[in-house]
Amino acid sequence: MSIRRTGLLISCALLALIAGAQTKEPAKKSPARAASPMIVESGSEKWGDIPAGVLVGTPSVEIGGTLRVAVLQGDPMKAGATYTLRLSCTDGAKIAPHWHPARENVTVLKGGAAVGMGTKWDDAALKDLPLGGFFVAEAQMRHFAQCKGDTIMQVHGVGPFVVNFVGPE
Repeated sequence: MSIRRTGLLISCALLALIAGAQTKEPAKKSPARAASPMIVESGSEKWGDIPAGVLVGTPSVEIGGTLRVAVLQGDPMKAGATYTLRLSCTDGAKIAPHWHPARENVTVLKGGAAVGMGTKWDDAALKDLPLGGFFVAEAQMRHFAQCKGDTIMQVHGVGPFVVNFVGPE
């Protein structure tokens, strides 16, 4: 009886092997485009004016300098899309009290900045953010900033990147 069982087990195994060999190989998917690294060398950014659609409302203080932007990665205006951009500003330029619909992550790459929290400009509330400094403004957090020297800040987050100015009232 054990010879019969062994023969039966071998027969079942062979049938399974034969059946598996006759099944069609799944259609090969076209290879996904491999993600290639993105390298942006310092100084190779494409700087431009801040698009009007990014700024909503009326700033409560004068900028008093020049602000420029360079998008490094992604689409800052697309909801749910990651982005990385750089903001360049001249010494003394002010970014009036504002808020964003999503978290903003900022690193100072050149120069320095001072950042304050609140709905009204307050020099006493500004905290220095030196070269290499980092800050996070959570969604809808009211904040403002001033550039210390010619400054470049890198901003990254999830879109949309919109600057909603807090009115003077």
